[in-house]
Amino acid sequence: MSNLKKVTILAISVIVLSLILFLIAPFVMPLVLLAVAIYLKANYAKIKGAVGESYVNKELEKLGPMYRVFHDLYIPNEKGGTSQVDHVVTSPTGIFVIETKHYEGWIFGEENQRNWTQVIYKRKEKFLNPIWQNYGHIEALKTYLGNQKFHSIIAFSSRSTLKFEDNFNSARVIQIPKLTTVIKESKTRQLSEAELHKINRVLEKLIIQDRRQKKIVQKKHVEVIRNKQKEKVAARAVAQHKTVNRVTTNPCPKYDGQLSIKKGKYGSFYGCSHYPVCRHTQKIS
Repeated sequence: MSNLKKVTILAISVIVLSLILFLIAPFVMPLVLLAVAIYLKANYAKIKGAVGESYVNKELEKLGPMYRVFHDLYIPNEKGGTSQVDHVVTSPTGIFVIETKHYEGWIFGEENQRNWTQVIYKRKEKFLNPIWQNYGHIEALKTYLGNQKFHSIIAFSSRSTLKFEDNFNSARVIQIPKLTTVIKESKTRQLSEAELHKINRVLEKLIIQDRRQKKIVQKKHVEVIRNKQKEKVAARAVAQHKTVNRVTTNPCPKYDGQLSIKKGKYGSFYGCSHYPVCRHTQKIS
């Protein structure tokens, strides 16, 4: 069962239950409405994502029999974890790897910029460059499938406004309604029928039908990402601590102190620990 179907069934159940409670015990209705409001606020992102992915699925269904569509795949990577890919479309013209972003507002970004920006009125939010993100997905697929002809597509919600031209070299950055048009623009055959059949068979092994197993895979995927983020933060803190506390073995020649690394307008240098009493400095060799 898809996430959208789950959300729809849950919404209908809440409405029916609310009507029954209103008829039986009207005084309970305010509490029910409060509980519903709290639930919707806590799960807004999940509900929004489920609705958005359902829209993408319907768009990709329009491609026709020449194309095979795979949704929400977890690709094993070289680091022992997985790379979660929103959508993969296989066809004789290559393999299309699609990263979807259900964002609203203005979207600013450059191809080689680490972070892009979402602007809604006066509020600005940074997010990882989706081209870089999808590059990681493609690298995982290359390891899993071999070095095939891959096409990177970043698809934003139609509720967003892309404040740049779609002229990136390594990916197409478009809005979701243009998905099928962009995919069908590729006319040159890249894969034989035998190659395409083999790729589809390999990708089919990644489809998880069992809901319980899917949750286990999703949980492990999130845990690995969080652990990596914690490791990066810890490593950065250790590096900063070493830089701040690093001192030389030579004492200051002009004062009874130690020379330590300091940062100035023109870069790093050695300065006396008794600054500003002693202003002796040395270049870092």
